[in-house]
Amino acid sequence: MSKFDNYMENTYKNETFVDMLLRLIDERGLTDVETYKRANIDRKYFSKMRCNSTHKPKKTVVVALVLALELDNKASKILVKKAGYILSSAHKFDVTIRYCVENKIYDVNKANILLHEQGFDTIP
Repeated sequence: MSKFDNYMENTYKNETFVDMLLRLIDERGLTDVETYKRANIDRKYFSKMRCNSTHKPKKTVVVALVLALELDNKASKILVKKAGYILSSAHKFDVTIRYCVENKIYDVNKANILLHEQGFDTIP
């Protein structure tokens, strides 16, 4: 086995964002309907994600799902990363979302109030 093959075997995680999302929904005993309603996501869009395991949603959608699933800091970082994003301490939008997660503010509407007060666009 080459060094690269070894690296891939030890580093690549084949659970996609959608795979992880669906697993987390099941682990929390939620239904798809409960999840997309909590996240203020359109049913058709959620169905599109569900049917395409390689779908890459917008960061705001990922954040809405983090809140809808009431993820802790560690799990939220992993889910966000699975979608190809990070919650950086260098961006006020991201810090606001991290604040919500760390303080268990999982209501998307309450998070949107904080985002609006900071002058940011709201999440779905």
